[in-house]
Amino acid sequence: MKLKVFDYFFIILTLAVIVLVSVAAYGGRGEAESVIIEASGETYIYMLDTDRTIEVPGPLGNTRLRIVDSKVFVEDSPCRDKLCVLAAPLYKAGEWNACMPNKIFIRISESNDQELDSLSF
Repeated sequence: MKLKVFDYFFIILTLAVIVLVSVAAYGGRGEAESVIIEASGETYIYMLDTDRTIEVPGPLGNTRLRIVDSKVFVEDSPCRDKLCVLAAPLYKAGEWNACMPNKIFIRISESNDQELDSLSF
């Protein structure tokens, strides 16, 4: 079986599409600057450059988040399966985690994602 000209063309085209999709999905992210937490109709924004423990209220109780070394992770949650606790720490812009039973959504924002003001703190 011998490959023809169009076979080579489609192989090259397929590889180019894979490379472009990979670059679009994993490259070009801004520097992670803050974590945005959405819970109970409220939005909380914290900078990643300060280590802290955050208690976020939800329908099941408080979910405890930790920011350490510019990474954020769920330390404890009142949910049954604790999948949010088992998730890896978030540190790249665009990464997210959620505690669905406690209705808490956490995401890392890019440095140019939004403007912060004094009311955010």
